[in-house]
Parts: sequence; structure tokens; C-alpha cells
Amino acid sequence: MLVSFWERLEALARSSEVVIDRPKGSAHPRFPAIIYPLDYGYLKGTTGGDGNEIDVWRGSMPEEIFNAIVCTADLIKKTLKSKF
Repeated sequence: MLVSFWERLEALARSSEVVIDRPKGSAHPRFPAIIYPLDYGYLKGTTGGDGNEIDVWRGSMPEEIFNAIVCTADLIKKTLKSKF
């Protein structure tokens, strides 16, 4: 059986500890006017495109499911970043 891309992402998310370091309603550390609408953190023990842990947003659904990924591309810097 071939494991799909999405199944692998699900396994990565489920096997990593979610650390929420910016809870819903808190201000961005460098831009205090920006308030986080959802819990924001990272997957402990992972590495994203920027060299830091993979970023995550925890939504408001009662069940903890992986249901989206966000990718941003900077064509000038030639970088790509993903968020679960």
C-alpha cells in the first residue's frame, strides 16, 4: 500500500508534540497590534524551511484533526514555508 503525502503529514503531526507558545488572543512579540486569532506554536523536534520547528495553528474544532496546510512562497528570496 502506498502511503499518501497527506497520510505522511498526518503521521508527522500526530507523532510530534504540539507546543503552543502564542495562545489565542495574545499579541505578536514584535508587532503588538497583531493579535493571534487561534493558538499558534510548533511541532517539537521538527525542522521547517526556515531552520526552526514546523509552525502549527490549532483551530477551534473540538476534535484534534489535521485538516489543512498553508504554504507561502517568496519568489524574490526563493524560499518556501509551510504551516500545519
